[in-house]
Parts: sequence; C-alpha cells; structure tokens
Amino acid sequence: MTTLPTLEEFSFHGWDAVKLSNGIIIALCVPEIGGRLMQFSLGPHNYLFMNPELLGARFSYEEHAGDGELINWKNYGGAKTWPAPQGWDGAGQWPGPPDPVLDSGRYDSETNKDEASASVLMTSPPDARTGLRIRRLLSLGAASSRLQLELSFENISDRTIRWSIWDVAQMLCQTADGKLNDGCWLYIPTDPARAAPYTVLFGEDNPQYQLDAESDLLAVQYRGIVGKIGVHSPAGWIAFADRQSGFVLCLQFPYERDAEYPDNGATVECWTEAPGAPSPIPIRSPGYILEAEVLSPLFTLQPGKVASHRVTWSAAYCPAPIVAVTDVGCIHQPLRFEVKDGWARVQGVFGCFVVGAAEIECLNEAGEVLSQMDLGPVSPLRSLRVDAVSSVADGTSLIRLNILDADGTYAGALASAML
Repeated sequence: MTTLPTLEEFSFHGWDAVKLSNGIIIALCVPEIGGRLMQFSLGPHNYLFMNPELLGARFSYEEHAGDGELINWKNYGGAKTWPAPQGWDGAGQWPGPPDPVLDSGRYDSETNKDEASASVLMTSPPDARTGLRIRRLLSLGAASSRLQLELSFENISDRTIRWSIWDVAQMLCQTADGKLNDGCWLYIPTDPARAAPYTVLFGEDNPQYQLDAESDLLAVQYRGIVGKIGVHSPAGWIAFADRQSGFVLCLQFPYERDAEYPDNGATVECWTEAPGAPSPIPIRSPGYILEAEVLSPLFTLQPGKVASHRVTWSAAYCPAPIVAVTDVGCIHQPLRFEVKDGWARVQGVFGCFVVGAAEIECLNEAGEVLSQMDLGPVSPLRSLRVDAVSSVADGTSLIRLNILDADGTYAGALASAML
C-alpha cells in the first residue's frame, strides 16, 4: 500500500470535487458549496455527516438566502469555516446560517501536488455583509492521518472589522440502519481556573454534558438533544470518538493565553441536533449530528489585512475515552509502569497518527538515552496496546514512548512517565 499523497479532480454526485488521499486518509473537498470538506475517512470509516437529500444539489443565491430563518437553511453537512460571533443584534455578529456567500457560495479552488504533499485552496467570494473573504487551504502529507487546515480571513472592505475564525465540522452520529448512535462522544479539556467548565449557549443544560472532576475533561455523549455549549479549553485539542466503530478524530489548534475569544471566551463549541427533537426555535435537522467546533481569537482587521488560524485533523483507531492528544497520537490509557529488580513492566493504550514504528526509551535526568526497546510497527488503522517488559538501567528517571516515521526517523513522543 502506497502512502504517498495523491490529488484527483472528479465529479462527486455532479459537483466538481477534489480528493486528497495517501492510502490511509481520504479528504474530499467540494469548493462550489461553501468550500466544504464533505468526507474525511480513515480506511473504511467516514467521520462526517452528509445530507443525502442535498447530494449534488445546486441552488441560486436567492434560494440559499431564503428568509434568513435557520429552519430554511440548506444544510449540506461536512465541515466549513464561518465568522464568529454568531448573532442577529448588529454588524459585529454573523446572522447565519443561512448565508448565500460564506456558507454556501461558490468558492474558487487551486490545487497543488508535489512529492511531499497534496493540497487544495478554496477561496470564498467577497462578502459585503461581514467584509470578509475566507480561504481554506487543506494539505495532506505522506504516511500519516494528519490533515492540515490553514484558515484565513481577509478584510476586503474599507472599514475595520473584528471576527473569530470558526471552523465547524458536522460529525456523523448515525448507525448503519439510520438510527441514533449514542456511542458518539466528544472529549474536551476544560479550564480548572474557571468557575464553570462550560457555558450553555443554546437550549438547556442536559445529561449530554458530563464532567470528570479528576481529569477536568468534559465528555459530551450524543443523545440527540438540541443544544449548544461553549468551553474555554486551553489544552489545544478536542477528540471525537465513535465507540461503536472504534474510530477517533482529534482536532488540534493553537491557544493564545492572553487573547480574547468570542462567546464568553470559548475556544471550542459543541452543537447537537436530531430529527424531530424539541428545540427552542424551529429547526429542520437532516440527521443525527454532533458539531465539533474550533474558534480562533477575535482578530481586529484593518482594510486589506489578513488573519490566520491552523487546525490539524488527525484520525486513529483507538478505544475511548481519549484523555490526551499529542502530535503523533492520542492516549486512551496513559503510560504506566511497575519496576522490580531492574526491570519495568510498561503498559498503556494509544492511537497513532503515523505509519512507522514505536519504541520505549529509558532516559536519565540529563535526557541521555540509557536503553531502548523496539515495539514494532504502528499504523493509524490499529490501536497501539503496550504491555512490555524492559530492563531499567541505573540512573533512569524517565520512560518515554516514541513514534518513528516509516524511514526510522524520530516523529515525536507519544507519552512519557517519570520513574
């Protein structure tokens, strides 16, 4: 199986589409319906909801604008980028969806392919209402399950504007026979310095939101209740898990401690909906959907200026819950060990974002490697369950689990534990 990135332009249900693939991941982009990422798949598993009633559908500007009511929004599904804060009180709020330009306008596209990566740049039409042009650059490299999203807002107006870059992914929470999948969870690190772990932004507080007091993790179990919360999450990651299938999608983003974020300081938001579920306002849900949403700081942009934000999507096969995420993998059970007579039994359960190999290293306080043990090959398509016995040299203070690229070079540390 090749893991080199490829790029293909083709027709997807009649839409002009671009497929990025590397033999592990497929990312399918449709520029003409709001620059959407419509599919993101690891092996056989697709994470994103697609509205089956609108596949291939095209509408006029006037049809997309409608009467401005959410119930008439033509929700294609997938993942897209919007401006925040959302609202209907004035020029500093985005009154969508529906939105015939940024949400569902025809984006331009440019593609690029070299030996190291394949990418597609999707650029929105200029929007007079917000003063914005949105760009979404999606890039896929070789031998990993990581998709880089470089998102940017350009001020195309003659006035100063202030917006947050808000990336919204509609996760599929539906079983194969069309029923609600209550095995879908979203794991969000909270801020222990805050009086409340989350803010209810729409609907009422409900049993979907479950706080683990020991880990400061908020676990959202999808139950088909309409609602929305915002979380000030400084850890820079969230993780969506489908416990029925065993597949996990982790979203990583930069966090700026001193920056101002919208919606009471939310860096992450979660919206849930379901067909026929009671709602404070009329909505027409096309399916069982949980939205995983990432927000940038609020950027003040003078005319002609550009602000950017990066979100990295990484997929793995791994049990849930997910308690931590690194650049090379996610953690279900943290690295732990028992030491006796110069030997250590090392255990843990992880998901990997890299095709390569794993190793255990023993290091001293100076960071020098004292011993090393190979654990064999790893892949995003299978979980990494560590249960190994390693010799522990005198002076060892740290045991570290490393991930190596396919060529044997160091990719990063997945976990570590102090001796």
